[in-house]
Amino acid sequence: MALQSSGTITIQDIADEFGGIAPHSLSEYYRNGVYVGSNNTGVPTSGTISLSDFYGASAATVVTVTEGSYTIAGAYNYGFSLANKVPNYVTTPTNFTTHGAFGARSPTTLNGATIQCIVATEASKTLPERFCVVVSGTRAKTFFTSVLPQGGTTLNTASANFARFSGSTIWVWYTSIPSGWNGSGTRTATFV
Repeated sequence: MALQSSGTITIQDIADEFGGIAPHSLSEYYRNGVYVGSNNTGVPTSGTISLSDFYGASAATVVTVTEGSYTIAGAYNYGFSLANKVPNYVTTPTNFTTHGAFGARSPTTLNGATIQCIVATEASKTLPERFCVVVSGTRAKTFFTSVLPQGGTTLNTASANFARFSGSTIWVWYTSIPSGWNGSGTRTATFV
């Protein structure tokens, strides 16, 4: 839920929205830092920061996915991926499949990490349906709390299959793919 757009705002309001460690200080809430995502363009990344910079700020980051598609091992993958960034299909991903880039995403980063993949995969004869997110770097499982793919249900990181390898961090949920993810048009994924 976003912070108010006018009126009195307090450091506690900001802490309630973004988290943090007490005692709170505005310096822990720069954009693209530990707590405040890149979607909050009114919040500075450094220098002078004030409470009023946080009007309308939100812990949620909405990523718009211009869908592409790619068939891997008989399964259709819908969404966005950089080349060779769709994780393999085992329970705990241990490598990436070989494929070309498809789709696009905006913004291109999530909390300062490059978004490498947001993909819904249809089931095939041998592979289950799933939804996956891949970002650059070595991140904690709690790098984000949940993702809500448009047309689907909230997917919590606590229930994700999680792995780190090849300079990337991966979350995979074996669940029904969200409605409308079909390789054409645009969909959103809301990260908290």
